[in-house]
Amino acid sequence: MGQTIRSRRLGSDLRQLRRKANLTAEAVGTELGFSQSKMSRIESGDVRVSRTDLKALLALYNVTDEKQITAFVEAAKDAKSRGWWIAYEDALPREYRDFIALEGSAAGIRTFEGMIVPGLMQTPDYTRHIITAGPAVLPPGHVDSLITVRMERQSILESENPPKIWAIVTEGALRQVVGGYAVMLDQLNHLVRLTERSNITLQVLPFEAGAHAGVQSSFWLFDFPADPSIACVANLTGALYMDQTGQLNAFSDAFDNLRASALSPADSLTRITDIMDLMRRERDKRNPS
Repeated sequence: MGQTIRSRRLGSDLRQLRRKANLTAEAVGTELGFSQSKMSRIESGDVRVSRTDLKALLALYNVTDEKQITAFVEAAKDAKSRGWWIAYEDALPREYRDFIALEGSAAGIRTFEGMIVPGLMQTPDYTRHIITAGPAVLPPGHVDSLITVRMERQSILESENPPKIWAIVTEGALRQVVGGYAVMLDQLNHLVRLTERSNITLQVLPFEAGAHAGVQSSFWLFDFPADPSIACVANLTGALYMDQTGQLNAFSDAFDNLRASALSPADSLTRITDIMDLMRRERDKRNPS
């Protein structure tokens, strides 16, 4: 995705206003002295619209409500803002920067993870082993930068109004001994502590659930107070973002099915502690004192 989510949304909203005013992009460009390419880039989100140009567009579209104008101005300001992750721009692909921006502004996050512990719930040691296990050969320093970024992402959990997080994780992801028993036991302990927070719900999808709605991929749903949700599916080479109604309904239905198939939060906590007990016994058997 070449442009930021905020810029794309703002451009889409401006395009809808233009169509509601029964104006063509060519007519608007002629009236305001914009080139055709500039109009196209504004509405596609490829450029960030200035405050002056934005107000000229809104006036031409007969938008007079002060609250609506203020909302558009704030949206344009947000689209221009540079997040803390810009400091790590060299180490972060564009899709990952978009992901962090969505994660940091969402009021709610629903996620299904089939292979690993969710990033917002990872410990530094677990993160290091996950990152270095990938097939890509990372330049010197990039591993430390990526770990720092992932830990910095978790700062939203400590914010004044943290997002409501509902995470579903497969039992296999919790039994996979990433980094050895010490690292994994610390990670599972961290999960247990996180479940004490009122804004975090964690469910384990057990082995006995069999085939399920998330067999094909992990995914995230970012929910916002006033804007439509956005779904994200990531793979080895990038990420795909979706905001069409049909797509969002499909992912919401899949999440609801997974939630119904997963253990309750209380039973999930019991399953995690059972896994920890099993790991301790296996660790002691392999390394008797």
